[in-house]
Amino acid sequence: MNQISRRQFLKAGSAAAFSTAILGMLSGCSSDPQPKTTTEQVYDPKGLIQYMKDNPTSWMSVDNGYWSEKPEDKPTTEELTTMCDVAMMAQLAVQFSEVFCVVLQDVQDQFDVIGDYWDQLFNAKGRSVTEGTATILFYADKILPQEEHATPYGSYVDSTTGLESEVGNFYSQSVTNAYLDTGIAMGWLQFAAHALGYNTHIFGGLYGEAAKTDPTRYIDGKGLKRGWGFVHSYGEDIKDIPVDGNMKLVAAVVIGKVAEGEDAMTAASKHMRPTNYSFYDGHPGEKAVISPTADSTTGATSPDATSAPTVTAETE
Repeated sequence: MNQISRRQFLKAGSAAAFSTAILGMLSGCSSDPQPKTTTEQVYDPKGLIQYMKDNPTSWMSVDNGYWSEKPEDKPTTEELTTMCDVAMMAQLAVQFSEVFCVVLQDVQDQFDVIGDYWDQLFNAKGRSVTEGTATILFYADKILPQEEHATPYGSYVDSTTGLESEVGNFYSQSVTNAYLDTGIAMGWLQFAAHALGYNTHIFGGLYGEAAKTDPTRYIDGKGLKRGWGFVHSYGEDIKDIPVDGNMKLVAAVVIGKVAEGEDAMTAASKHMRPTNYSFYDGHPGEKAVISPTADSTTGATSPDATSAPTVTAETE
């Protein structure tokens, strides 16, 4: 790929194409088997896969220090709302919906969570958050043990009836689900951010002063409540579960645009994306022989018809 500036990269239309493709998927037009008119184009979602292979810098994380510092490059409140809405559309484990997001737009608030640990460790060119970024915090319920949880597990009052819910006993500690759901929701948030022309950087390790000493300062005393998707129907937005005293800060996503003048390739965090998967060969406890084939576009490897796990003479 030729090295071009981020501004040229966007002007070339690749981000616009990505946005159109993703928003088309989100609108559901790809599920319509027939166009409404003979001239209407039907989006083929398979094109998104090839787009991502051809344009890795559109979805790779931005390396620390390469963010734009221009306030006008920060995502708008409307765009951030769209990103959060998409994050909440994610399929979650049993749809317990443990995740709750908090949007930080002030740069000092962002720095108080992210800190500069990684900036100093790798001698970054700039800061991990700037006037041109926004940061979305991901909190999760059902991680804290019962004795540290403000709302007793199992006591769930349905706001639509005012009565204790028959499924209240499902509201219990489930750390595995909570962390799983957080990761899924973060992926969907990135999906939407890239669709709107922004890049992201995930922070699982939070070293800012607020994150270390007062991680719930952004939800304490706010009277916030979260919904529990499992007990309500799709389309409803009923929030019953108190956030304050029940949630733990898990991770954060910084969102913004690459600094002007930076190269689209050099600004990307080009760490290896290893192909960590295999296809089970049906022989437990026996070594399989796999010959992966390199992808000519990305350099990644993937099994094909000729490289599927093969049973050797030793394993027959």
